Amino acid sequence: MPLTDQDKIAYLANVLHVAYADKKISPRESASLEEIRKGIDAKKSHLISAQKTVEGGSYTFTKVGSFADQVRNLEDILFVALMDSDPDERKRNLIDEFGQLIGIYKEQLDRLMSDTARRCDQANHSLTCPTCSNTVPTQSRFCPSCGTALASIESQSVQVDFEIPQQGYAIEFCESTAAGFPAAVDIARSTGTMQTATKNKKTWYLATFPSDRFADMVPIASSLSGMRNRRVYLDGKEMNWDEVFGFTWCSTQRSIAYRPIEYCFGKDENRLNPWGCKQARMDWTDWASWFSYGQWQKAGFLKNNVVFVFDKKRIQHELATALYRFRFCPHMRTTMIEAVLRNLPERVEVTSKGPWKYNRCYEDVPSSIKVIEKEESGGFTYPNEYYSDGVRPRGYDIYADILKKALQECSCKDISINNLLTT
Repeated sequence: MPLTDQDKIAYLANVLHVAYADKKISPRESASLEEIRKGIDAKKSHLISAQKTVEGGSYTFTKVGSFADQVRNLEDILFVALMDSDPDERKRNLIDEFGQLIGIYKEQLDRLMSDTARRCDQANHSLTCPTCSNTVPTQSRFCPSCGTALASIESQSVQVDFEIPQQGYAIEFCESTAAGFPAAVDIARSTGTMQTATKNKKTWYLATFPSDRFADMVPIASSLSGMRNRRVYLDGKEMNWDEVFGFTWCSTQRSIAYRPIEYCFGKDENRLNPWGCKQARMDWTDWASWFSYGQWQKAGFLKNNVVFVFDKKRIQHELATALYRFRFCPHMRTTMIEAVLRNLPERVEVTSKGPWKYNRCYEDVPSSIKVIEKEESGGFTYPNEYYSDGVRPRGYDIYADILKKALQECSCKDISINNLLTT
């Protein structure tokens, strides 16, 4: 029974899966693939479809046709694998895997490999002359049409995939007509180690960086904004692009700010924060809800007073949640954020002239307390009653004190509290 179109694609994909194991294709392997394609009466479109399938990176072997077809498929896999030299360990493992899939044992596989080695010796493939593009038998040392020496062609393997480094960072992207593409290539060449590969007749680029040079990738990521064919890797594993580079738009705004450090503290929006990252969305303002993360507790010898106890674990959780997609930002100071949280008072007592005041809410909500204050107006004194679910700072004195202590702990000398608090 003849192979269907889908069978032919799967047949060729099985061969390519092994051929691509070393991430490159030599001229001899390309010629062998062309012979195999013609041998199963497959069109070039079938080969292109097979290439796309394998280049996806998650291909697994597929049984094709009858048992005789499957054995022939294995023979063709061996044919391409043996064209240049003995298969390396990766190719051998894949060959063993396919043999087991179709029920071929080691002794039979060794016999097939010996027969295929003779087939390779007898093969008479043609290569393409790089000068005049005419086909030339592989035995020829010179092109009969233009005289070009052909010895170098044998070593002109085409890279078809990348070996992603197991440590550090890597950005992979495809050639594109996007405006930022040329800049991305130039930056990748000048700042990192760059490789190229050909996938589906398009050139792909891989820029790699050590673990301590993440900041060098940011300009490349910014140039690739809006492009589809791009990937980022951390220690050999692909990461979600937006999780790694979710901060780039904010970083771009920071780069053009009059005072970049103060931009991170939110001064440009008149919404100062103590964390050094405006994306925390936990500002030092009178309406900030995080000042109510905690609970009121009775205090004093007779338990007549109340103090507000901050729930620092919840504050830490909210910070981590808000900053997660910006965690790779090179401007984020994690140690300072932790120091600020440590220096935030554990307990706050509200006094008439102290640095903290009650947060007013006009209905009884869970964990709120009833506050009765005496106010004077027009010579009369009257009680002002309301509920409070937390505290709010009076001005920025406590802000400055907390930040000063945190900066000293972290030895941060490039942040000026005076600049943050003055216009």
